[in-house]
Formats: sequence, C-alpha cells, structure tokens
Amino acid sequence: MVAAALMAATSVNAQSDGYDTKHEVGVFYGVGSASNIVSSISGSFSAAVGDQSSFWGPIGLEYYYHLSPVVAVGGVLEYAGCKDISKRTGKKDLTESFFTVMPSVKFNWLRKRHFGMYSGASLGVLIASISASAREKQDNPDAKGETQAKFMFQATAIGAEFGGRAFRGFVEAGIGEKGVLCAGLRYKF
Repeated sequence: MVAAALMAATSVNAQSDGYDTKHEVGVFYGVGSASNIVSSISGSFSAAVGDQSSFWGPIGLEYYYHLSPVVAVGGVLEYAGCKDISKRTGKKDLTESFFTVMPSVKFNWLRKRHFGMYSGASLGVLIASISASAREKQDNPDAKGETQAKFMFQATAIGAEFGGRAFRGFVEAGIGEKGVLCAGLRYKF
C-alpha cells in the first residue's frame, strides 16, 4: 500500500487544481456493518439466537488531517444497533448497541476540484452492550445484560466524493464496521 501511495503521489500532484485543505469532517450512514452481520449470522453478540432482529446504523462521524495531498490520518466514531424480537412472544427481548472507535488512514489517489477517489483502512475497538428487557428477564432467568470489547476494522476498497470545494457528498464500498456500502457528507477546511 505504501508503494502504491508513493506512485499515486506523482499523478495526484499533476491532477490537483492547487486547492489544498488540511482538515475534513464528515457524517455518514452505512448498511451491512460487520457487527450487524456477525450478530445476525452467528449470534455471537446476542443471546437471542433465532429471534427476528431489526438493525440500524452504522451512523458515524469521521475526521481526517491531510499529511500530504495523498495521505490523510484521522479517526472514525460510530454507533450501530439491533433490537431482537422474540418469536415466542412477539415482543422486544434484547437491545444491542455497538460503539466503535477506529484510528484511520486514507489514500486520495484522484483529486479534482469537484471530484475525488480514495481508498482507506481503519483498525480499532468495538464495544458491544447487550441489555435484556424486563419481560425477558422474568421469562428467562438466564437472560442478562453484558458488555464486550472486540477488535473491529474497516477496509474501504473504493470511495468517491463529489461536490464543491468545501462541501462534498461521498459514497464508499468496502467491508467492516462502516458497512459494505456507506454514504455521507463531508466538509473540508
């Protein structure tokens, strides 16, 4: 990746329009996050294996500082969740909340005034908080809440941003906690 970034630096400098920013902040929403997929397939976060679930998120914030026109470092903070509905009672029995903090690196390999493309990687920790409803605790003496910390990642294969010099929309495709697909808004300054 380092060699690819160095080779891309030459072409990025030729493509840049001279508008260089150092900071960017963004908000996003993703689908197909790792925590939701793992929870629904294996039940590793949930004691309600086989129950119907409704997922939301991940909803997140990101910040990047540009070390060069190609390389930016920063971090991602996000939240995703799940409500498990018991097939037996038809009522909510568990609520799962996933909080993630990941330091990140981003490689901007195409930079134009109103369009850019990039790839990135993030590694960090996910805190999973599981809480059982009062009804579930009454019906099932083994039901209880718990908190777990797990390793988490995001590998963004390709991202595209579009818009003005400061405000831009973006979409990303990858795998990990931001989701298989992710979209949001970004402000550069």
